[in-house]
This record gives sequence, C-alpha cells and structure tokens, in this order.
Amino acid sequence: MSVTEEIARFAAEIQYDNLPPFVVSETKKLLLDSIGCTIGGIKTQKGEIAIKLALVLGGQAENGLWGTSYKVGAAQSAYAIGELMNALDYESLLSPPAHATPYVLAAPLAIAEMKKVSGKELIVATAIAHELATRIASAMIFGRRFSVELAERGIAMSLPTPGYGVCAFGGAAAAGRLLGLDALRIAHAMGIAGYNAPVPMVGKFVTTVPVSDAKYMSSGFLSLAQTVAVISADMGSTGDIEVLDGDQGFWRAFGCDKWMPEYITSGLGNKWVFTDRLFYKRYPCCGVMQNALCHLEEIITTNDILPDDIMRITVKLNSLADLPLWKTRDVKTHIQAQFSVPFVFSLAANRIETSPFWQIKETIEDRRIHEFMKKISLITDLDDKSGIRPEVEVTAIKEANKKTYFKSGISKKYEMTDDDITDKFRRNTRLLLDEKQVEKVIKDFKNLEDIGDVSDIFKYFTKTGQGDKL
Repeated sequence: MSVTEEIARFAAEIQYDNLPPFVVSETKKLLLDSIGCTIGGIKTQKGEIAIKLALVLGGQAENGLWGTSYKVGAAQSAYAIGELMNALDYESLLSPPAHATPYVLAAPLAIAEMKKVSGKELIVATAIAHELATRIASAMIFGRRFSVELAERGIAMSLPTPGYGVCAFGGAAAAGRLLGLDALRIAHAMGIAGYNAPVPMVGKFVTTVPVSDAKYMSSGFLSLAQTVAVISADMGSTGDIEVLDGDQGFWRAFGCDKWMPEYITSGLGNKWVFTDRLFYKRYPCCGVMQNALCHLEEIITTNDILPDDIMRITVKLNSLADLPLWKTRDVKTHIQAQFSVPFVFSLAANRIETSPFWQIKETIEDRRIHEFMKKISLITDLDDKSGIRPEVEVTAIKEANKKTYFKSGISKKYEMTDDDITDKFRRNTRLLLDEKQVEKVIKDFKNLEDIGDVSDIFKYFTKTGQGDKL
C-alpha cells in the first residue's frame, strides 16, 4: 500500500471513539480559536475582498457566506473562510509547517456545513487535517535549497517552511471524509489536490516589501482547490493515488532534497502529535513578536507606564526580524501592519485593545501610532552583543525619575490558557454577534460532541434577514 493510500485509509476509517480525550479537548479549543479568528477577519480589507469575490463566484446556494445574509456554493464558502481565517494573522501556529490551520480547516468547515455533519464528525475531521498537515510537513527535507541570504550578515537563513502547498493533502483528506468518500475516493481527491498545489513562495514573500495581501500564500485559493478536488472525486474524477510516493512524488516536485515517509505513517492513528505542536497567538500579528509583546504588556501594566511616559522601547527578536518585512515603518495596510515590529509595538505601548481593532482602517491611519514608532528600536540575535541584551527594554520617566525596565526569557503569558482563548473568541466575534449569541456559540463548541448538526452553530455567523453593503 502506498503512503498516499495509507493516509486516505486513516482519514476514511478513524472514528470519534478512537480519539484520546486530549485530542478531542484540543481540537474543540482549536476550532473555537480558528472560527473566532475567521469572524474577526470580516472587517479587514482582505476579508471584505474575500467576501465580495466569493459572492461574485456564486455557485449553488449550499452554504451561508459568513458575515453576510447571502448563500454561495461550498467551494466559494471554503475560499472565503480560508481568506478570513488568515486575514488578521491571528490564527494558531502548527509547527511544522507553521500557518497550517487556514490551509487545512476551511475546506472541511465548508463541507461540514453543506453536509450538516455532527459535532463528532467535525472534531474527527479537524484532528485528521492537522495531524496529516504536520506529519507530511515533517517528512519533507528541504536542505538549504530555500534558504534566504542575508548578504550584509554573510549568512543564509533557513525558513520554517518554503511553502504551504504541502497542506493540500490534510485539507483534502479531511474534507473528503466529511463528504462521505471512501478511502479510494479520498486518495483520488488528494491526488487531484496535490497536482494543483501552489509552488513554494515563502522565500519570495519574506524578501519583498511592501507585502501583498496574499502574504505567504492565499489560504482561500488552496481551500477552494481542496473543495473542488473532493467534490470532483465524489463525481468519479480520478487523481494520482500515489501522488506522495516514488522518486517523482510530490516531495521532489515541491523542491525537497529527500523525504522521510515513515514520519507520516509511523503510529498514524495511534500516536497523535499535532496537539503538542500547536501554539495559540495572543496578539493579531506575526508569531515572531508574540513573546516580546507579552513582556512589553507585563512591563507597562505592572508599572502603570503610559504612552507619554515612554522615551524608548528596544525589542530583541530572532533573526527572521532581520528581513525588511519586519523592519518596515511605512505601514499603509493591515497586512503590512501584521509584520511591522515598530507598528505592532507602538500599538501595544499605546494600549490599543488586543483584538481586530489593531487592524481596522482607523487604527492603521492613526497618526499617534505612527508618530510613536519613532520610539521603537529593533535588534536581532545577529547583532553584536545581542546575547546579553534583554528581549524588551522600556525606558520611561515616572514621577520625574528616568528608569529602564526589562524582561527576558519565556513570558508567563506566552502560552494561552483555555480562558484566554475563550476571551479572545469574545473579542474577535463581538462585531458580528451579540453577547448572548457569543456565549451560546462558546457553549456549543465546548460541548461540540453533543451537537447533531454543526450548521446549527454556523447559522450565527451569517446576517439572517439583514441587508448587506458590499
């Protein structure tokens, strides 16, 4: 049996009762966080364009178009959900490859709504998608082919992943499961999706300023492709059921030096690894900044430091921040804001609520935030004597006394608690849902295994009976 077929069989045959309790618990938390980020992205420029495009693409009225009162086809719904989920750069990280969730969850969510599946089935599919995403990414050995040169430093930097086309298989397998495909049909769907996977573009992304809306790759386009793949496979279309296998398998086409298929298949279905590789973001921005932002928040809140008190903030990050994308101070879009260290730390220092408000038009254009950026300095671990510098230094004047506050190491706030994630969901969704609806959705996700039809939850994400301005 090929690796592709073994993956397909796993996706088709694993049952809810086969999942350990910790997998069920983590998966429900992941769904709550991911869907919250999706709703939070509705008012961004990227999200608004995604909704408009999904409506233009139309399709059979199968699913609600989240954030509107319209209905679209499942593939168009998957496109919109994928784009919305990644719009704020607020979704969880799964390493490797890193930003897996918007690339593997949107298509299953769209199929789940179309087929009106149970909560248990959605839990299974979400676990499948993420388990396969990280296992397949782990199996790809890229060597130094996709390293990015820092000429002024005289080094070549390895990236977390060269591209997200590797996520095509997890999303297709999970969506195929929810569509009711058997193992052979899921293998065909994976073959179709794999042949349509985008090329690795992360190296180009991190070296290009200004950053585009597509960022490291459009999660909407891949999610649409996965959905088309599973629907066409259901209709009888065939794909390469050994797409991952052999000397000319996907790994070679994707630019790998080699691959380790045993990383995918060893313990598959018995040992779950994705749960230990997840990281939930506390702030709506690039993951590189998360720990330092925790330190800054702790410094200014513990010491009651106001923006006008601050003379200077120095931030030390890893070498990724040595690239121009993270140093930019010319912030004109919410996508640029997600990666600009000066802009993000200016937001935090000015105590802008940690929510989608970080990326709304009014915040992006706030001259107060832009002016404060002059107080932000960035160093990386490639700078001289960086090893002895703390991660965050804040120099401020309090009661006529100048003092420098600093923090290093892993912040105690770095890992989010269940309550933190629930509060994050509330902040992300309150522009669409009222307080009663928010609490109802939270309760439903906490008891997702008892839900008979997940579309009963998803209905809250559309504006039933309300007019839309697109």
